[in-house]
Amino acid sequence: MSALDGIHVLDLSLLLPGPLCTQILRDLGARVTKIEPPAPGDYSALWPPMVGPVSAAYFAINRGKQIRSLNLKDTADREQFLALVREADVVVEGFRPGVIDKLGIGYARLAAINPRIVVCSISGYGNSGPYVLRGGHDLNYQALAGVLAISGQREGAPPNPPLQVADTAAGSYAAAMLILAALLECRRTGRGRHLDVSMSEQLLPLMTPLYASTAAEERDPLSDGELLSGGAPCYRVYRTADDGYLSVGALEPKFWQALVAALGLPELAGENHLLGPQADAIAARLATVIATRTRDEWGRVFADVDACVEPVLQFGEVRRHPQWQARGSFETVPTPDGGTLSVPRMPGSLAGMGE
Repeated sequence: MSALDGIHVLDLSLLLPGPLCTQILRDLGARVTKIEPPAPGDYSALWPPMVGPVSAAYFAINRGKQIRSLNLKDTADREQFLALVREADVVVEGFRPGVIDKLGIGYARLAAINPRIVVCSISGYGNSGPYVLRGGHDLNYQALAGVLAISGQREGAPPNPPLQVADTAAGSYAAAMLILAALLECRRTGRGRHLDVSMSEQLLPLMTPLYASTAAEERDPLSDGELLSGGAPCYRVYRTADDGYLSVGALEPKFWQALVAALGLPELAGENHLLGPQADAIAARLATVIATRTRDEWGRVFADVDACVEPVLQFGEVRRHPQWQARGSFETVPTPDGGTLSVPRMPGSLAGMGE
């Protein structure tokens, strides 16, 4: 029996945050029915590359779900949805705040039909505040939460983030966590609740240590000068001779000492490896040495050195890395076109929670 065996999730969401959330729940054993509007349905299904009739990205976060097409503006289709709600446990939606009420499927209506229903609303800014009806995407949410301000270099504009952290960590994963908590609460009380997940707001607790430390000193953080954003020589990314990169995370003294010994710089073992006026000068010495060998040569040097040093891998290398192969972190799944696709396994599946 799987962890969420018997839990039925109705997914009204499109694109990334909601569908990834319900994919996590599905991989933990829930039954997920994804309800899409009539053609074109979920826009992300049309974004190349394709694996048969749908895109690879859409397939990866909607596999194993039952897909139904319903027009919630149509009375008959809406009644079909409400019939599903009577036997469901969770509804996930990603409309702008207020839209589900206008459609006649707001939390009050659903709770009257099924008092145990957990409704999770995922939106950019949440169901309250002056931005309640404001449109946005991941880039905007990261900007408003302060993430972009601490990204990139000291000069120039912050770069476009390569990962949709607001959509996924602050959207999908936060929503899944709150849904699981609400289901536990429902077991005790017999009543569900309406969860209000603001993707921009959920970014804030992810930065709790940084917000706390800068508040204590009454200052704004530096984009690349904090302890964990390039200010310390022991916690940086260094270029290698072949234009590859090494990630160095030797925060603790024992790791720093092992690092400089392996680099042939034992005289730096007693230096301040964190923040300070000599940080850039010390980092420059490390950079000079690291630039003398290739990334893979350094990989062999640090293979048996406990110094928190790892190569910066490209995506293709990640799939082949022995650590992820040993843990079965990627699985090969059949696609609608008769082929296969390698996708990351979701949390819990490695322990058999969704089996």
